[in-house]
Amino acid sequence: MSEAANDRTDGSGGGYDRLRLCVNFRAGDILPSCGARGAKELAAALQEKMPDALPEMRLESVHCLGRCHIGPTIRLSPSGPFLQGVQAEDVDFLIEKLKAGDLDALLEAFPDPTKEQAG
Repeated sequence: MSEAANDRTDGSGGGYDRLRLCVNFRAGDILPSCGARGAKELAAALQEKMPDALPEMRLESVHCLGRCHIGPTIRLSPSGPFLQGVQAEDVDFLIEKLKAGDLDALLEAFPDPTKEQAG
């Protein structure tokens, strides 16, 4: 089990009470952004499904999490891991794993490339 999973094993949602989703959209395609990589559609899918599936968690749209080049970016809060590249079609899987507290599966499916992967 990962260190992050060990830290939060107290019930559905993996012990986290918020999903922070970057929805920043940089106009002009000069620099990448979460908004241009599917965050708007992801936010809509999460807003539709989270209230019933994960009533103890809330979705928090934020302007930036500092990782637009590898987004959309989600951060489990408080003090949780980043999940990179989640798309609207991944929401059922994301919710299923959060309900089960299976952070290892989420970290494997949506790895943070800025973290060194154990081999």
